[in-house]
Amino acid sequence: MKRFIYSVVAMLALSCTFIACGDDNDDPSINYDKTAAQGSAGTYSGTWTRTGDAGTETFSGTVTLSAGNGANVTSVTFSCPETNLEATSVANVWHANYGYQFVNQTLSNENGLGATFAGRIDESGALNTSFTVSQRVGRQNIEYGYEFLGKK
Repeated sequence: MKRFIYSVVAMLALSCTFIACGDDNDDPSINYDKTAAQGSAGTYSGTWTRTGDAGTETFSGTVTLSAGNGANVTSVTFSCPETNLEATSVANVWHANYGYQFVNQTLSNENGLGATFAGRIDESGALNTSFTVSQRVGRQNIEYGYEFLGKK
């Protein structure tokens, strides 16, 4: 048994010898001269997927990001006319893995959505965000999960 354990430890030590480190060259296509709020700004058109009690439905819509009052603050407007989703909220935004990430985890007066949300814009310019909100349908409040995928 000892011999087996020693051979496993030796194999692990030997495998660490062949690990290589990548170079630290930054992607030249990313412009860090702009703040994250400026670089992520724009209107992204795409598809909203809404999941609720009645199943999953898809709709066209937009998400618009506008640079806010700080280098890492953006104003996010969610729009899906077919589902009466029209809300604007502030979010923190930052450079992340050749794209951007944004998040709002507060339910303050500046969060017009009334729900926490997070999103990502990847290196190709595709925006993905999701959240859960309660919407009034007739006499009931129904919880809906929303997910958006779109491009500038």
